[in-house]
Amino acid sequence: MSDRTRRTFIKGAGAATVAGLAGCSSQDGSGDSGGDSGGDSGGDSGDSSGTTMGSGQGESVTIQFWHAMGGDLAQRIDDIVDSFEEQSDGITVETTSRNSYRDNLNATTQAVSSGNPPALSQIFEIGTQLALDSQAFVPVEDIIPSDRIDFDNFLDPVLDFYRIDGKLNSMPFNSSNSIMMYNRDAFEEAGLDPDDPPTTYQGITDAANTLTSEGVVEKGITFPNHSWFVEGWFAHQNTTLVNNDNGRDGRATESNLESEAAQNIFEWWVDLYEQDQYLNPGIEAWGEAQQAFLTQQTGMIIYSTSSIAPMKQGAADNGFELDTAYLPAPGGERTGLPIGGASLWVPQGLSDAQQQAAAELLLFMIQPEQQAQWHTGTGYFPVREESITQLEEEGFYEENPSFRTAIDQLNETEGTPATSGALMGPFPEVRTIIEEGYVSMIQEGGPSVSDGLSQIKGDVDEALQSYNDRVS
Repeated sequence: MSDRTRRTFIKGAGAATVAGLAGCSSQDGSGDSGGDSGGDSGGDSGDSSGTTMGSGQGESVTIQFWHAMGGDLAQRIDDIVDSFEEQSDGITVETTSRNSYRDNLNATTQAVSSGNPPALSQIFEIGTQLALDSQAFVPVEDIIPSDRIDFDNFLDPVLDFYRIDGKLNSMPFNSSNSIMMYNRDAFEEAGLDPDDPPTTYQGITDAANTLTSEGVVEKGITFPNHSWFVEGWFAHQNTTLVNNDNGRDGRATESNLESEAAQNIFEWWVDLYEQDQYLNPGIEAWGEAQQAFLTQQTGMIIYSTSSIAPMKQGAADNGFELDTAYLPAPGGERTGLPIGGASLWVPQGLSDAQQQAAAELLLFMIQPEQQAQWHTGTGYFPVREESITQLEEEGFYEENPSFRTAIDQLNETEGTPATSGALMGPFPEVRTIIEEGYVSMIQEGGPSVSDGLSQIKGDVDEALQSYNDRVS
């Protein structure tokens, strides 16, 4: 079977529901980004029809790998799979790209219910609690022999998100966090020091006003109206988004969206807009924000580390040099950031041969060499310390300091419940509530920040209660 025929790309229309959850028939959500810019909307439920498998050791086996990557990222995954097949003994992998994390989770749980699941599925980080509640997956720690993997060599901030109650449920693969990128040429033209980018909210506001007053750009900064950045700013202030240690010491039942941390974030964000310095591209509008920055409408952008490589190339194509800086913090202090991106889950209901093949593919995809190539081609973090050491020895970070910024920001993250990231069933819905809440604050006649946060908190707490009631 040729690469072209066995690689499938699925696109479609319609809202997705996450089916098969324990105690409920479906969970609706809106929006498609999983905390990074790797996927956009589209996709349908699909199934794993056509899968063949071997039944005994030494026999050939074909497994399905469903993921949410599109474009160049999908091709990179296919390249990894091709390399795996070349060195594997009798394992064939059929990849299906849905280009939507949400649809992929939905399709996978439906496939488990129908008894025909893929062997591997890529699920965004905010789908973790949904995946656990679906009872549709086997913890990866249970299927990978302990003598085949050294978890001490993994980056702690990456493992912290997916290890729950001491158990690693899924394998981190494409992990990222939020970062600032800026136009060095625009900084120089405006008289700003490109080697000393702003690191605080006030610093961003001041730099934005300088850039526009000097006529260098139309507005100072842009970034998608995305709750992922809000979650990062909560972590910077060592404040959990929800109670019970961010949902890690019992189900989250209440949010902290009226906290001082929330006030700090939204007062600055609204003020930035009112000063005409924030170009609002729209809710989860990754592409629109990217376009505004690359066409030099703004001098700064807050984005995902997952896109450092293509953003650097885009800047070069548009005649300027891109550089990176830490995600700005409200003040000068920062505790660190939670990760975004996705991990790889192994569904229930596989044959022994399929499960063993899935374990082999997982082990291959997280090899230091594979992770180093994935990192340098995208900007996603390598999940292994060995990968970083290898790249340091090769001089990669000296030649590409913008990637080094991302690694340093990750390594300086303290391990706390706030930086480990939140766990909650209705996370996709919560993100939408937060994003729409910001829109209400900047509309004419909209609520004050305090009143807006009160409404957001009420809606999020109601969503938490409703979900918990369904799965209890």
